[in-house]
Amino acid sequence: MTTQATTTRTEPRILLHGAFSPKLRIYMLAYWTMAVVLTIVGIPLLPFWLVIGPIWIRRYHAALRCDLTERNVIVGKGLVFRRELTIPLDKIQDISIREGPLLSAFGLLQLRIETAGQSNAATGQSDADLVGLIDARQVRDQILAQRDALTSFEKQPGAIDSSHELLTEIRDSLLRLEDAMKQGGGLR
Repeated sequence: MTTQATTTRTEPRILLHGAFSPKLRIYMLAYWTMAVVLTIVGIPLLPFWLVIGPIWIRRYHAALRCDLTERNVIVGKGLVFRRELTIPLDKIQDISIREGPLLSAFGLLQLRIETAGQSNAATGQSDADLVGLIDARQVRDQILAQRDALTSFEKQPGAIDSSHELLTEIRDSLLRLEDAMKQGGGLR
C-alpha cells in the first residue's frame, strides 16, 4: 500500500484589491473606435466593431485584476490570451502615474509599474500598465509603502540571522538524516 503526500498551497493574503473604473469601458470603446476610424481598412469594419466592441470591452473589464499581497503585486488581464503577472515588491523600481488628453477627458489615470531587469525596456513598455484603476495614486502609495516595509524588514539584522539559523537547522537535519540512512544501509 502506498500513500501519496499532498501539499497544501496557501493563498497569499491580499492587502489591497484594486478596482477598475466603469469609465474605463467607455474610454476603451472611444480609443479603439478612433483607431478603427483612423485606418482606411478599419472604416468598413466600424459597424462590426460597434456591435462586438462593447461586448468584448465589458468582458475584458471584468477580467482585469490588480492585487497587492505582502510580497507581490498580482496583475491579471486578457480574454482570449489571459495573462497574470506576479511582480515581486523588492524588484519594483518605479511606479508612475500617467495622464493624457483622452484619459483626462474620462477622468482616468494610468499606473505604470517598472521593475529591475525589465524585459520590455527596448520597447518602452513597462511590466504592468494599468489604465482606469480607481484611486491610482493611493494604490501607488500603498504598493510603495508595502515595498519599503518589506525591504526594510529584510535588511534588519534579525531577519538575516533568523534565515541563516533556519538554513543551518535544515542543513544539520539533512546531515543527521544522511548519517542515519548510512547506518541503516539505505544510502550508499
